[in-house]
Amino acid sequence: MTRKALGKGFEGKGLGALVPTMEAAPSGLLEIDIARVKANRYQPRQVFDAAALESLAASLKQHGLIQPITVRKDETGGFELISGERRWRAAKLAGFSKIPALVKEIADQELMEWALLENLQREDLNPIEKAKAYESLISEFSLTQEAIAGRMGINRSSVSNFLRLLHLPTELWDEISEGRLSMGHAKALLSLESKADQLKLAHEIKTRGISVRQAEAVVHQMKKQPIVKKAAKPLTHNPDASAVEDRLRRSLGTKVKLCQQGKAGEIRISYYSLNDLDRILEKLT
Repeated sequence: MTRKALGKGFEGKGLGALVPTMEAAPSGLLEIDIARVKANRYQPRQVFDAAALESLAASLKQHGLIQPITVRKDETGGFELISGERRWRAAKLAGFSKIPALVKEIADQELMEWALLENLQREDLNPIEKAKAYESLISEFSLTQEAIAGRMGINRSSVSNFLRLLHLPTELWDEISEGRLSMGHAKALLSLESKADQLKLAHEIKTRGISVRQAEAVVHQMKKQPIVKKAAKPLTHNPDASAVEDRLRRSLGTKVKLCQQGKAGEIRISYYSLNDLDRILEKLT
């Protein structure tokens, strides 16, 4: 079976070129037993909204299936989905025994790429689903991050950021998939090397509603790294600096150190708990 890269022959034609309608390609349309169709082995989407499927099934009962699914023949004599899994699932819920399908001949790599592209263009995958799909393209087909980015029409850094999510503890994957932890939170967590620290901070983020900015500040504190990396000398003998420190200390209710290197400098504000950090941030904002 000939391999060809996704996009060759389809550039500028959009998803319709990948998933033809009945009007676009009637000659390839078949009515096949729905029981002979199995899911795409490379389907990146792992969660299908039950209520949305029930609604689609009700619509299919009333109006029928307007757009066919796309399949390829498998080694058992049945069919494997290329695209249209939501329609196929809804048709089964609606009690259909047969389903209109377009039969294509494509290689495994195209099968995975088509499934990924369809979901990215039609229904946003959650971050973990995207990360796993990109990882599969790399491990199973030896694609580089640059190659994936080119096929998906995104930046290579975006592919890299999604892949890094899989370095987090698996206990956090559902939290990211379901939106309880954002990509910004995940990036902050990835700055911590210890799994225990990652889980501890993730728990604080969820239970206390910590923002990304607050999470980043906590990470810096946990790593005991100053936010500004340049070495700075405290102005311990400068009376003007001491006056500024005293003024800020009274205003913020915490230890404040004014540091300077040349004409530039930084203000170091200490906090001693997450509640203390919240209190200081409220004063500053």
